[in-house]
Amino acid sequence: MRRVWQHRGVRRVLPHRTGWQASAGSHHFHDEGPEMRIVVDFDKCKSNALCMAEAPEVFEVREDNFLYILNENPSEELRPQVEEAIRVCPTRAVSIVD
Repeated sequence: MRRVWQHRGVRRVLPHRTGWQASAGSHHFHDEGPEMRIVVDFDKCKSNALCMAEAPEVFEVREDNFLYILNENPSEELRPQVEEAIRVCPTRAVSIVD
């Protein structure tokens, strides 16, 4: 399990600590199940944006022609898109670590 802090749409994965409690207000903590982690070998990546076409919620190639991982730990709902992004990557630079 991982502990996730969320405030105004910004999510941060926090180390698990027993005894943490949610504070009042718009901050809240909740536990999520096992996570999927995106890994990119930037030595192999050519920033051709094929991964971005398949999973734009996770990958972005910006005007500087570099690939950015927008969401290193996407939800399981995005797994099909991420797996397709991995499949279409011509340099095999993208992978998932469960």
